[in-house]
Amino acid sequence: MSFSSQRAVSAKLSEMRENPLFRTLAWSLTAIVALTSACGDEPAADFAQAQNETPTVLAAAAPVVPLFDANTALEPALVVDTPTALITRLADRSRDRHAREAQFQSYEHYLPLYFENRTHSIEIIDRVAKGGKDITVNITSLWPLDTPDFRAFYQGQAVLSQYWFNVDMTQVDPLHYTATVNYNAKENRQIQLGDRMEIEISPFMLPPVVGRANYYGTAFLYVVGQGGMVPWEGKGSTLDSFPLPQEAWLGGRTTVSYNYSNEPVHLFKQMATNLAPVNAQPFVEGRRLHHTDFGTGAHSESGNPVFTAQQNKLGPAYIARSCISCHPHNGRSLPPDMGPSERDVQFHVNNAPWADLHYTVNGGGQQSFRMPHDNGTNNNTQVVKGLPGGAAVQYHFTIGNASGGLSTTTPVQFTVSDGNSSGSSSYGYTVLSPPLLYTVKVGQVSGTTVTAHPQLGWILQPQSTSGSAEGAVRISSWTATSGTFGDGTAYQLRRPNYTFTGPVPANHSARIAPPLVGLGLLEALAESTLSSLADPDDTNRDGISGRMQTVTDPQTGQQRLGRFGWKASKARLSHQIASALNTDMGVTTSIFRVPDCGAQQTCPGASTELSDADLDKMVRYLAVLGVPARRNLGDAQARQGESLFGSAGCARCHTATLTTSPYHPLAELRGQTIRPYTDLLLHDMGPGLADNLPEDGASGAEWRTPPLWGIGLTAATSGGEAYLHDGRARSLTEAILWHGGEAEASKEAFRTLSSANRAALLKFLQSL
Repeated sequence: MSFSSQRAVSAKLSEMRENPLFRTLAWSLTAIVALTSACGDEPAADFAQAQNETPTVLAAAAPVVPLFDANTALEPALVVDTPTALITRLADRSRDRHAREAQFQSYEHYLPLYFENRTHSIEIIDRVAKGGKDITVNITSLWPLDTPDFRAFYQGQAVLSQYWFNVDMTQVDPLHYTATVNYNAKENRQIQLGDRMEIEISPFMLPPVVGRANYYGTAFLYVVGQGGMVPWEGKGSTLDSFPLPQEAWLGGRTTVSYNYSNEPVHLFKQMATNLAPVNAQPFVEGRRLHHTDFGTGAHSESGNPVFTAQQNKLGPAYIARSCISCHPHNGRSLPPDMGPSERDVQFHVNNAPWADLHYTVNGGGQQSFRMPHDNGTNNNTQVVKGLPGGAAVQYHFTIGNASGGLSTTTPVQFTVSDGNSSGSSSYGYTVLSPPLLYTVKVGQVSGTTVTAHPQLGWILQPQSTSGSAEGAVRISSWTATSGTFGDGTAYQLRRPNYTFTGPVPANHSARIAPPLVGLGLLEALAESTLSSLADPDDTNRDGISGRMQTVTDPQTGQQRLGRFGWKASKARLSHQIASALNTDMGVTTSIFRVPDCGAQQTCPGASTELSDADLDKMVRYLAVLGVPARRNLGDAQARQGESLFGSAGCARCHTATLTTSPYHPLAELRGQTIRPYTDLLLHDMGPGLADNLPEDGASGAEWRTPPLWGIGLTAATSGGEAYLHDGRARSLTEAILWHGGEAEASKEAFRTLSSANRAALLKFLQSL
């Protein structure tokens, strides 16, 4: 059915809200709900189960309860101003190489065992800021270090890792080290206010240590007397570090410095520049969970051990086996035909204490791996990722036995194609089908009520750990629509058509996975900030009527402002993660204890498979991922495009600059001036983008304004481009041309621009 009539209903409800009696009643009901939630023994389980099973009713927006306020407990500040010094505290991780070594491409990635004792905290005591003459740098490690190297004041003349000041830090005790700088060796004078002091620390680990011992650190830029680290850009032939202009700080002080190691694929994976010491280990341990297969416990990156504590939590019905499966490199997912034609192959050797895999691809050089071993099952499993579709692979195993002997299997050759498998229960291989990198929400609509699909539940889950899956969906074809720009240039848009195997839901909505940077900053925006942007009745008559989404908190039952998801259906980052674990992987938490099940399957009872402590690590990891800096600030074409972005009306919804609340618990996120280019409000985008499945009060045509930070790095991180909720747009141009409804005027403004002006606007977007 059509939901165009919902606007009329909303207008009537808005009129009702002007009645003082209505407002009093609404606030009273909110208070009653909050009181009721406080009286239950297990409010989290009760409300979460209710959310899984209770119909959604499209209704009026109720008053929302802020996530954070003046009573929220705050983690320690990162910059402390004392009478004698300005103190900055932050955290870092071990790195493979130095920041400017493009020839190695080994600075931004994560080494094996990155989560084991390979983070450290840094304290900078700046006495120059208070009239003193020196700066002390202290570090605290999790493992004894071999007199870590401390470097300051970047030089980069002989090699790109050269500094003017180089010393071995003094050991205070096995986990604490210190160094003091009292001279600017770069300028050959005393340190002064405003000096640019780049620092780098090499935390070489003392034996005995599992894995590699020698590491390097992040190149941080500290401006003397200002406090806090700043994101930097390299200038000149040596790429000397200078503070980026603040307009480039898309994520405030979480913003990541420019990359000079030629690793754009890793730009969404970095720690916030202002990462707090308290969040260093939770960040890397949360990242480990993010990369863990909840069936096998395997890590998505080679060289890391099986996470046995997380095994056998997958399913029974699921979409993907890990978080990273749907968010490649923490970026957005692509429709199946948009991604690389590569496949992963799983090799297995069962009932053996160890096994080595040896294989070649298309007759190339032999690769060999010691396969990860599961002590519980005595099985060995290795997933080789990214083999070209259609490639000829030849493999064999070297297998150890309990008595200390070994055997070698006969070489076997196969072609990499979906579903191909061979071997026995003892050993063999399976070509894994590509994961469904989009979610298909389903339901039944009756009037203004949405209920779960009787056979599929709320989400179509095409994979199963046992028995038959619920069904499957694929893009069977594309419907093309042609048009022309104002200058006569032709363009073509396309809309996906889906084919279902199994039950065919009449109401459904396909969603690609969005990029993951900046989520903590969005959570830190105050409700009052976002409500000031709302204009649900278009009182200013500009054609834009963004409104706040209100959702029920699954832990307390309170009404909250929706922030996360394509329809802003989740209020907290923890709710978004717990929901994805539940519906996408079948992993239950204390927030959502009941799996999403349809009538086709036997649904397990309520449980908590992932602990609250582990969920908190995942939340902290995503909350403090650094946001890449805006690029090409000096590009005249991009500057012109920024102006056109405003004059076309794009910024009416894609709000450029916001400031986060002072009450978020995480110090990294409080009081940050950010540039997300979103208002987080729901907007009617017209029939062209509408589906037929309302969600939590949002009609099929309403979508939350997605942030634009990082959008220019889509191809680099995802391996291709796909935009909008279902990935139909193959370019930013197509994404703009699909805008309708409230954005119709802005779309037309873009469509009628000259070719040169269109290119300028796109250049601006690509700089974000």
